[in-house]
Amino acid sequence: MKIKSLQLFECGYCTHPEKIILSNGSFKSVKFPATVALLNHETYGYILFDTGYASHFLEATKRFPFSAYAKITPVTFTETKSIKYQLEEIGINQKQINYIILSHFHGDHTAGLKDFPYAKILTFKKAYEHIVTKSKFQALTKGCLLELLPENIEERLIFIDEMDEKQLSKSYGDFSIGYDVFEDESVIAIDLTGHAIGQFGIFVNLQSGKRVLLCADAVWVSEAFEQLIFPHWIANVIIEDVEMYRNNLKKLNQLWIQNPEIDILPTHCHKTWEKVKQGVIYE
Repeated sequence: MKIKSLQLFECGYCTHPEKIILSNGSFKSVKFPATVALLNHETYGYILFDTGYASHFLEATKRFPFSAYAKITPVTFTETKSIKYQLEEIGINQKQINYIILSHFHGDHTAGLKDFPYAKILTFKKAYEHIVTKSKFQALTKGCLLELLPENIEERLIFIDEMDEKQLSKSYGDFSIGYDVFEDESVIAIDLTGHAIGQFGIFVNLQSGKRVLLCADAVWVSEAFEQLIFPHWIANVIIEDVEMYRNNLKKLNQLWIQNPEIDILPTHCHKTWEKVKQGVIYE
């Protein structure tokens, strides 16, 4: 296990009615943070999991029809919340980020990509191919802003789902197939298609023996997998594959029940946000 540490950052947030993501919730507006994880790998150095909001997002959503994105899910963000700025505050510059593991191509995950021009981008080929052939408007309807992608992205992409599949042990619950991203069992990627085609999460196996699952947007909040609560049917409009979403939610529920030692961290969950506020660093 070669991951020395994992640190979480909040990079802006959006608001949305709670009931959309929890069918038993209220219609009150709730804050959903865009969290980013920084991994420190013994061999490969600093690695980001997603990039959160950045000023590029505000620029890309200034004009119609792209402004609809920001209006449907109003965003609160200042430059001091960008992952680039926050890393510089702790002494890490953009050249030190060697890899970005990109869970999927929605704007709140890709907005900071241009701030790290030296990083290789690890993602799923089926996620990239699902949006790259679309027009800017078609991509917008999928929650993606093509303007946020670096011009040289294809030179920098490494496709995880072209790596050899790995049979996973029971310690990964019902997730039986994964990808050993760095071929040292430190980061195991699992397909979490549902919210987006080709979305994936990563099990991070730390040197200490602690295990964390960064499950991206497989669920919006932890209550969903803890209590097996499905989103309101209205959310099906923005869920790419409803059947896969429900299947993966059930798998997360079983993992949480059977492997309570694993911290399951959804990107937009208030519980994940609390760990940011508390300054939790996994080592």
